[in-house]
Amino acid sequence: MNLVPKKRLDIFVEQHGLAAVEDMLGKSGFKGWSVFQGIEGAGAHGMWRQTGVGEQAALLIVAIGNEDSAQAALVWLEQYFKTYSGVATLADVSVMRPERF
Repeated sequence: MNLVPKKRLDIFVEQHGLAAVEDMLGKSGFKGWSVFQGIEGAGAHGMWRQTGVGEQAALLIVAIGNEDSAQAALVWLEQYFKTYSGVATLADVSVMRPERF
């Protein structure tokens, strides 16, 4: 099996930030990403749950790409998180079909 090393960037943001983050990912060189809606969890401010009433969804955006794309995204996110809430993680992954990333 031929696996190729890549970087996986997980970005957790509020709904209102989605368009800006997606625009940044495209400009940073990511070919694609997936968006998942958060339901509940816990963080620095305690437990949170989406009730669906008067709330904007919390989202997890998963993008896999090369080192340069990931570093460009992290530079942008560092500035973004000075104004808006959210977190990001970066991990090494191995992928099949590397041409898709």
